[in-house]
Amino acid sequence: MPVGRAFGDAALDYYNRGVQKQDGGDLEGALVDYSRAIELKPDYAYAYNNRGVVKKAEGDLDGALADENKAVELNPNLPEARYNRGFVKHAKGDLEGALADESKAIELRPDFAQAWYNRGLVKHAKNDVAGALADYTKAIEFKPDYAIAYNNRGNTKHTRGDADGALADFTKAIELKPDLAEAWFGCGVVKQAKGDLAGALAAYTRAIELNPKGATFYHSRGCLHYDDHEFTDAMADFRQAIELDAAQDYSHLRLWLAGARAGETKSATKELRSYLRDRKTGKMDDWEATIMRFLTGQMTERAFFNAAIHNGDKQQAGKQCEAYYYAGSKRLVEGNKKKAADYFQQCLATDKKDYLEYKSAAAELKFLGKGK
Repeated sequence: MPVGRAFGDAALDYYNRGVQKQDGGDLEGALVDYSRAIELKPDYAYAYNNRGVVKKAEGDLDGALADENKAVELNPNLPEARYNRGFVKHAKGDLEGALADESKAIELRPDFAQAWYNRGLVKHAKNDVAGALADYTKAIEFKPDYAIAYNNRGNTKHTRGDADGALADFTKAIELKPDLAEAWFGCGVVKQAKGDLAGALAAYTRAIELNPKGATFYHSRGCLHYDDHEFTDAMADFRQAIELDAAQDYSHLRLWLAGARAGETKSATKELRSYLRDRKTGKMDDWEATIMRFLTGQMTERAFFNAAIHNGDKQQAGKQCEAYYYAGSKRLVEGNKKKAADYFQQCLATDKKDYLEYKSAAAELKFLGKGK
């Protein structure tokens, strides 16, 4: 560093070098430079803010929050610090705090597209779907090429039952960012719901090509294969989902179904029982474990249906949808098509159209209607 440079200039040099390293992906180097800038200039709000961003990226949420708190303390009107602190609070589960910070960032800079987007994420997490939709729309208004905002608005529209609007948003996100795996996956979800199974399969496959580590992508494609009675392909996808995320309870459940339908009930049951015994997540009496016990013969059908009914349980309709689907599927494995069809009809009567079990029940009814 040249001799005779002013105190503040040295701090600025470290800060700027930190920005360059951060932009280049050298997070450790950026962290060192931001820290040096703060040593030289202890009231450097921007350096605290950027160091907080780096710590968040490295998974140090507590350190990130401490830095963003300091940045806000030094400069309460710095919108970036409010925005980033909201982002960290959201990650730590403090939705109210995150909402307050993102709202303040928007107040300080009304055209702050990223803050509108982040507030949309928070509102969606708080089940304020209408509010999330409005915020994503604002983000897009200020940043028309905001691909991930289109993607998340598509998710929100799908949640609200607007399949055409959702598909339009996912398609726009892909136009803006062709390698956005989440948007391809969203397209697949909507196309499947609209009955375009070939289109859904192509979209899921493209999402997997772009992100081979997306366990959910494999699970959804596996369900599509299963619904088409392609049980071998379904098992391959469920196993890949499990390999990527061993705690994918529903992939384990679906793997049992596919194995049982392929004539491997005994080995499928042994495998699912083993998973349930060694399961690291959830509780032994939670809903997913209840389904596993039912499928593997450790619970009667009546007890299973009773477990799905709890007055005041906000998830009751979803549990009933799943209960009727898995009970119907087990009846199919046992060869009782009539009772299976009855249960699948009751699954559809729950109207949980966004559940994969609902879609699978509808697919099975079509097969049963054809006498297959």
